[in-house]
Amino acid sequence: MSGITVEPIRLLLVEDDEADILLAQRAFERANIWNKVDVVRDGRETLEYLRNQGAYADKTKYPRPGIILLDLNLPGVDGREVLDTMYKDPNLKSIPVVIVSTSDYERDIEYGRARDVQHYIIKPIQVDNILETCSAVHDFRIVLARVPA
Repeated sequence: MSGITVEPIRLLLVEDDEADILLAQRAFERANIWNKVDVVRDGRETLEYLRNQGAYADKTKYPRPGIILLDLNLPGVDGREVLDTMYKDPNLKSIPVVIVSTSDYERDIEYGRARDVQHYIIKPIQVDNILETCSAVHDFRIVLARVPA
């Protein structure tokens, strides 16, 4: 072996609906994606996570995610505000974002496109959506099987 170790990327799921969180987790499992998935439930919490502030100050416990699955319709600070903030911040702009939304409005899709969103999934999240997203996002690395304990 070459001694190279690959650290699987962390996924950040931004979702306020418990049923959608469970559906997403089930879809990841069925797609054999075993990456660690952190869940935050609103835009304010998302920005704190990304900036390692408040409850997310520990960078070891809450590292920079390799991809963000972002709901647009969130309580308080919504997904559009999160996208705007990330787009304007050079430290956050490079994180790939996939919008996961019930909205299929062209204006929402264009909104994401204008902010370099990588992919747009119409809810509910399903295995096919996840696999399509994995192939669409540049440099997306996944764990395809469980690591033996």
